[in-house]
Amino acid sequence: MNPISIGRELASAWTLLASYPLDCLTILQARIPRRSRQSHDAVLLIHGNGGDRSNLLAMSVLLRLSGFDNIGFFAYSARHAVEVSAAQLAEMAAQADGGAGVHFIGHSLGGTVARLAAARSDKGRTRSLVTLGAPWWASQHSPDEVAIFGRDDPIVAAPRGGTFPHGMFKRLIVLRNTGHLGVLHHDEALRITLSELAANRTAPR
Repeated sequence: MNPISIGRELASAWTLLASYPLDCLTILQARIPRRSRQSHDAVLLIHGNGGDRSNLLAMSVLLRLSGFDNIGFFAYSARHAVEVSAAQLAEMAAQADGGAGVHFIGHSLGGTVARLAAARSDKGRTRSLVTLGAPWWASQHSPDEVAIFGRDDPIVAAPRGGTFPHGMFKRLIVLRNTGHLGVLHHDEALRITLSELAANRTAPR
């Protein structure tokens, strides 16, 4: 791992640790009355293993600034099988979906949970699926997924080579000079995520 990646990982780790006691999202997550929401579609954020909703603070702030004000956070137990968490997330998506669809954004294991939940959801419900440093398997079929990885990630390595099996991902992005935590705050990762959701959102009121 090069010095830039190390610095980015350390900065990201410090940010994540500082966010735990603050839990700034308590205010940000306040429910907005349905009649007052600007966005029809919901966004569900899923943290990585051992994390919590505050890990996705930067992402949630940028989403709100971009006009997505129907945001939810899914917390899962590490004691549960991934398939169980995915089923629970799919149920949450069904309840959050007001007929306009749902966008999933998941980091690390949360990305795997999101991928499986999107596959379980009714056809047409998933508007976007973005994963950040999420574990994967070569035989998977996730043609709607935008998968973002850090090149210097020691935990989850990106698929190697310039190509990947047809249908494995919609789009595969490997960012330089970043690792597993740094990808959460990488400017390009945030830009790609917001662009993907904006391209697939319903028209605001």
